[in-house]
Amino acid sequence: MAGVVIYAKSKPPETLFDHTRAVVGSALSLLEEYGNRIKSSWPESIADLSRLLRIVATYHDLGKNYTPFQNVLRKSIKIDPLAVSSLDPHIPHSFLSTSFFLADASDLGVEDLYLKALLTRAIAFHHHREIMEKLVDPDNELLKEVIKEDIQPNYERLDFMKELGIILNRPGFKGIKRVLSGTWDSYWESVVRNNPEYQTAYTLLAGLLMKADHSASAHLPAEFEPFANTKDSILKYLAEKKIDVSSLWQMEILDSIREKNVILIASTGMGKTELALLWNGDEKLFYTLPLRTSVNAMFGRMLSVFGDDGRIGLLHSTASAYLLKEIDESDKQAGEMVGLIDRAKQLSLPLSVSTADQLFTSTFKYPGYEKVYATLSYSNIVIDELQAYNPEIAAAILWGLKEVTELGSKFCLMTATLPGFYLDFVKENLPDFVIERRFLPVSKHQIELLNDNIMGYCDSIVASWKEKERVLVVVNTVKRAQIIYEELKRKLGNESENNLMLLHSGFILRDRSSKEKRLLDKDNPFKGIVVSTQVVEASLDIDFPVLFTEIAPADSLIQRMGRVERKIREGKLNLEKPNVLIFWSDETSGVGSVYERSLVSGTGKLLENYSGKTVSEEDKQDIVNALYYSDNAKKVKEKFEKAIEMLKLGILRAKNRDDAQKLFRDISSIECIPFTVYEKEEDAILKLVETVESSTERIPRLRATTKLQGYTLSVKRSRVPDSKIVKLIGSIAVINIPYDVDAGIQYEEEESPFV
Repeated sequence: MAGVVIYAKSKPPETLFDHTRAVVGSALSLLEEYGNRIKSSWPESIADLSRLLRIVATYHDLGKNYTPFQNVLRKSIKIDPLAVSSLDPHIPHSFLSTSFFLADASDLGVEDLYLKALLTRAIAFHHHREIMEKLVDPDNELLKEVIKEDIQPNYERLDFMKELGIILNRPGFKGIKRVLSGTWDSYWESVVRNNPEYQTAYTLLAGLLMKADHSASAHLPAEFEPFANTKDSILKYLAEKKIDVSSLWQMEILDSIREKNVILIASTGMGKTELALLWNGDEKLFYTLPLRTSVNAMFGRMLSVFGDDGRIGLLHSTASAYLLKEIDESDKQAGEMVGLIDRAKQLSLPLSVSTADQLFTSTFKYPGYEKVYATLSYSNIVIDELQAYNPEIAAAILWGLKEVTELGSKFCLMTATLPGFYLDFVKENLPDFVIERRFLPVSKHQIELLNDNIMGYCDSIVASWKEKERVLVVVNTVKRAQIIYEELKRKLGNESENNLMLLHSGFILRDRSSKEKRLLDKDNPFKGIVVSTQVVEASLDIDFPVLFTEIAPADSLIQRMGRVERKIREGKLNLEKPNVLIFWSDETSGVGSVYERSLVSGTGKLLENYSGKTVSEEDKQDIVNALYYSDNAKKVKEKFEKAIEMLKLGILRAKNRDDAQKLFRDISSIECIPFTVYEKEEDAILKLVETVESSTERIPRLRATTKLQGYTLSVKRSRVPDSKIVKLIGSIAVINIPYDVDAGIQYEEEESPFV
């Protein structure tokens, strides 16, 4: 049987020999580029990583020699099958590959039972299939049957392995189930409990194998060339912005923080991003932010600093839509965008700008999480705006940071405000860090706390607009935003069309993007009243002279204040009257649903001491510290600590990456198209759906997917009763809930599915 061509891939056709050689090469290139950093966290008691990685890379796909698997590939390639077989073609090839390794383990010098188990599992689980759990059931004989009837008789078809320095022994079945069983009392669990270093080694070995395999399959380098001379690029960028680079505070502290983990608590506009980039130097970096809008903006900023040579990645759920739009507005080719998407998804670029869920869903240990952890082991991570996440998500991020720093990663956590119990967790669990506090020497916000309903102040809002031209109104729920918008619209009359905007996350993507574009247009700035919700806290670079806002917890309020007089960076603003008006009453929206009641009341009591005064940046941090170290934060702290404990015990585990996304977002949501939108655009929508489902060309399919997303919004499942679902288009629900391009989706009752 020697001499038969054995394939690894069908699109395009690729032999198993070529693919195996490519994976080995990819794995070794990873160690060549980042080996010193990876090996610094590799357990000293376990054999040399380079040798073990070469072994698993060599053996990982040998199970593809399975005849039914080969016949599936050959049918796709349109060549004759190897032989007729009645065996199940869905047996995972990775499980079958372990039979080759176990037969050769002694020849490879792998005698230690723990080490043998480590390599066997890395090979077996480099892909995940639902059938795997069934196959390792003690009563299931299918795996044994397949190895006996097909793998053993045909192993000589892999004679080409001699060219890779391997002479294969006849594969067997003995010991496979003992190692692969995933139950608590399994052999592997006893290995990890008795020697936890093997779990560290498994995470790195399995993750590096997955990364090498995926990059070789995509015909991409495992890692692209890192940036050089980062400091020079940043200083040049700042100089071009007319910033004096001779006395930057970031440069003054750089030597003291460069090799450490960093917590930076600093005012908005202080230059946190520049510090993070200088701290990172020329290392591989993931820069995370909470919202896609802010990620897109940061991606553009990074292009301005480092140039656009295809080595800066964009990672979030609608990244392809953003990049396609950028392509359409430039002279680039669509193929360049597709290449960038692929490189970013492989985590192979020297700099990636990402939403946090793209990395920290891995905290929930879905099958394949090891690739993310292994990549982060030799990377640095920036967590920007931690305060924007709820306590459960913050717990997932901080626990994930704990685990990847133990593997060798370093982090820079940056925020304008940091709840005290987050800082306490870092102090107790994360190593070798420094805290740097930097606040703008400015007092520019005079606050007034009004024990009243904001709804009664529409006349004041209009008067302020006539005086200042731009007014920001922020409330806590979509429903309240819609009500106040309608009241302002009535008061403005004909003037409302060009001078009033409502912005929240209850708009379809197309309409929301249009509003954000209008709001952010620097050539023709929007002059009017913007009514919004929490979406303005961390996502939009906007500046207003005055803010009317419902009360919220102190850290959220400070983010809202950050949208007032952003460009003033020093001194004390001489204000004749307050420019931040905060409304606190029994009728404040979102109290008890969006925000913990105790946090809101605690904030109100603290602000009573500052009403009528101009507050400094240090004052704001003092308010946040006082709130989150008080009993008012007890419930939020308990949520955080409960999530940490569940992660520690391994209770919060995900079945797959989609499940991990739901755990991370703590929300069961569905993509919807409002019926009024569908009714008007039905032909266009159905044509796009047809392209997505049937097109064999990737770029038209991506374009269609992007345009289809423009008609959708994400809705909490509990807000859409079955009676409101008109029809399903794939996974998208057409819902019979009123929608308006100016007001967004309109529920009968107030709840908190959106921010």
